[in-house]
Amino acid sequence: MKESNGVLQPRKYYFGFVILLLIFGLWFRFYEVPDPAFWKGIVISLLLSLFIYNFRFYLLWKHSKEGFLYQFGTTVLSFFIHLAVLVLFIWRGEREGFVIGFFIAHFANLLILVFAR
Repeated sequence: MKESNGVLQPRKYYFGFVILLLIFGLWFRFYEVPDPAFWKGIVISLLLSLFIYNFRFYLLWKHSKEGFLYQFGTTVLSFFIHLAVLVLFIWRGEREGFVIGFFIAHFANLLILVFAR
């Protein structure tokens, strides 16, 4: 894929994602959080983000001329998928630890996206 302004760079995203995994891994190892649902929220949010952005990179690779439209469309899709998963887990009885972990990982992933452009 050709380098251009505003287009998400897969290599930068994956590099940032690995750094994020290292940060959360060190946090898990050295900082004790009493609520295990906190870590469940982080893991589920990161897995969702990874699958969504792999799909986005595939679309951008196949249809590079319509890159902006595909990025916008997958961003909207990502929002609704994250919302649906969050509502589903809250409906199933997860507490505030899950929600806090989910949002921390979600916004950390958004920070990676800012630097991957």
